[in-house]
Parts: sequence; structure tokens; C-alpha cells
Amino acid sequence: MKKNLRLCLAVAMLLTCYPAASQSIAEATAIRQSGDLKTAFDMYEKLAHQGNAEAQFHLGFFYETGQVVPQNYVHAETWYKKSALQGFVKAQSSLAWLYANGLGGVKKDPLQAAIFYEKASAQGDEVADGSLYRLYKLYPELRDAAKNAREAEANASRQQALAQQQQVENEALQKESLACLDTLYNDTRTKSLAGKLLMDTRKTSSLELMANNTKPSAKDKAALSYVVAEWERCIDIHAEPRKKTLRPEIEQLISAYRLDLRNAFADLYGGKYSYGELARSRAKLDLEFNHKLSNTVASLQAKDMADARQAQEAEAQRRYAEAQNQQQRDAEKQRQQEARRQLQIQEAQLQLAQQQAQQQAQLQQRNNFLQNLQLLQMLNPPAQPQAPGQAPQLIIQQTPAPPPPRQCTSTRFGSTVTTNCF
Repeated sequence: MKKNLRLCLAVAMLLTCYPAASQSIAEATAIRQSGDLKTAFDMYEKLAHQGNAEAQFHLGFFYETGQVVPQNYVHAETWYKKSALQGFVKAQSSLAWLYANGLGGVKKDPLQAAIFYEKASAQGDEVADGSLYRLYKLYPELRDAAKNAREAEANASRQQALAQQQQVENEALQKESLACLDTLYNDTRTKSLAGKLLMDTRKTSSLELMANNTKPSAKDKAALSYVVAEWERCIDIHAEPRKKTLRPEIEQLISAYRLDLRNAFADLYGGKYSYGELARSRAKLDLEFNHKLSNTVASLQAKDMADARQAQEAEAQRRYAEAQNQQQRDAEKQRQQEARRQLQIQEAQLQLAQQQAQQQAQLQQRNNFLQNLQLLQMLNPPAQPQAPGQAPQLIIQQTPAPPPPRQCTSTRFGSTVTTNCF
């Protein structure tokens, strides 16, 4: 009784001292709102390592803002990305913001920013929608690049789903093939071959089987014919998916091995081989097959590594060429912008000169008008003001007397007449 009581007390103390066993996002958020950021961080961290998307987002936010822990944008990116890939909308928007700004060791990547902004916007995040609009306005070429990235991601998802489906089907057929072989090994029609022939190809022949010099009887031949036919049928159950998953070089090795093994069984059936000779021949075939398989796999791996390096070099060259082209496009764009700016400056200068000329013409017209007005005032002085009660004076302009008539005299000199007027 006392032992049970002590055990209960110990369990109660453990539950009291370690409430983390029943931690949840709601509890961590409540503790955070109460101001205990350290405890909230520890709870979020534990839940984040368990794969909780919301906790991963909160943990990333702690690292981004530098609360409780030193500010670390790289750690923030790591946790935001884990959460964003699970579809948590806030993490998608926050991760996109990091990629759009490229802070603290996080590489600036407008394309990834656009991709995650689109994911958040598709879930109704209005802030992400506005940020995406501004990002596309700043980088117009991103729209097509993001579209291509979405299509590539969709194709990759379809390929992954197809590969998983094929793997499930492959495993199912493989289990069916093994079950068929197990049924064959336990078949009553093969009992006469017990102790003479190792039918399970997954095992190795014993020394007793290799030393057996007897040859098959008529009854053994009937059982042997059935075994070989059923064995090939069971192996062929898994043939089609195996061809899809294995490399052609390995499939050729398997086909060659099956042919050699079938020929060995034929020699046993025809009386050329004893059971021991078949066991030794099969052991030799197994060794050769494993040796060839190892060499082929190593060769294929080396080829794959060489192809991967070549692909990486080609991708690096492509990216370098793309970067060069982008620099040229940027330089051309900058040149066009500078040309437009110079044109705008010239147009502004021309417009200013036209305005100045127009103002000068207006000023000259005004000066001419004032000069003409002054001349008129000089020619026509204003009338003198009249005293009160005085009659206005009538100004009569006298017409000037006409000039006296001119006197003319004529002088004749030969046939020429000269007239002079004075």
C-alpha cells in the first residue's frame, strides 16, 4: 500500500513538474500572450520538431524578430520553409518576405518570393496579394517565370505521385511473386525432389546437395518439369514493373542468368547433369552473376556521377549565359532609360525656350503698345479741366492756308523745250 502511494506521489510530481507532456499550440500561445516568452519558445520548439506547422511558423518568427534568441534570418528561413511546405499561409507569406528582401544571409530570390506569395494569396492572404502585385510591378518578367515554376512544380508532384503509385504496385507484385514461390516450394508435387534439389533461389546449396551424384528418375523429371515451369511463372509476375524500375543493363544480366539457369535445369532433365553438378553449376552462376552485377552497378553509378557533373556544368554555363544576357538586358534597359531621360530633358528645355520666347514676344508687344500710347498722348494732350460754372471753351482748329501757286517758265533751244517751275 505504501509502495503504491509513493508511486502515485512520484507520478503526480512528474506531471506537475513537467507539464510539457500535454503541451499544445493553444497553451504555448496563451503563455506567450502572458509575457513568458522563454517558456513559449521552448514549447514551440518542441512542437516544431514534432512537425507542427504552426509551431514551426512561431519558431521562425522568434528567430526573425530576435526575441528570446539572437536574431537569425537563416534559422527563420529554415522554420518558415518547413511550415510553408505544409501549407501554413502565414509561413508562406513570411518566407516570401524574406526572399523578397534577402536579409541576414538569406539570398534575395524574387522568383521564390513570388512563388510563396502566390501560395499565400491563393489561400486568401490579402497582404500577400498586395505584396505580389508590387513584386510583379517591380519585376515584370517574374510573372512568366513564376508560371513556369508552378507548372514545373505541378509536373514534379504528378511524377512523384506516379512514382509512389508504381512503387506500391511494384511492392504488391513482388509480394505476390514471393508468395507464388513459397507455394511452389511447399507443393506436394515437388516432394520427390526434396533433399535433391534446392528450389528456393534465395538460399545456397549445401555440401550434401553438391556431392549428390544421382540423376533424376522418370518421376523426378515430371516434378522437375513442373518446378521449372512454375518457377518461371512466379518470377514473371514481377517482370513488367521490374523492367520499369531496373536499368536495362541490369535487366540484361537477369535475363542472361535466367537463361543459363534454365539450360542447367535442361541438362539435369536430359541426364547430362547429376543433382550435385546442377548445384555446383548454379553456385558458379550465382557467383558470376553477383560479380557482374556489382561491376555493372559500379559502372552505372560512375556514369550517373559523370552525367550529373556534366549536367551541373551545363546548368552552370546556362546560368552564366543567362546572367550575362540579363546584364546585357539590364544595360540596354538602363541605356534606353537614359536616352528617354535625355529626350525628356531636351523636350523640357525646348518647351522652356518656347515659353521664354513667348513671354519675350508678349513683353515686346506690351512695350510697343505703351510706346504708341505715349506717342498718342503727346500728339493729343488731354483737355484742361474747366472751373466750376465756366462754360466749356470751343477749340477751333484753323486750317492752314494753301501754298501760293507755282510759276513756271519755258525756254526753247533748237528743237528742245525746257520748263522750269518756281
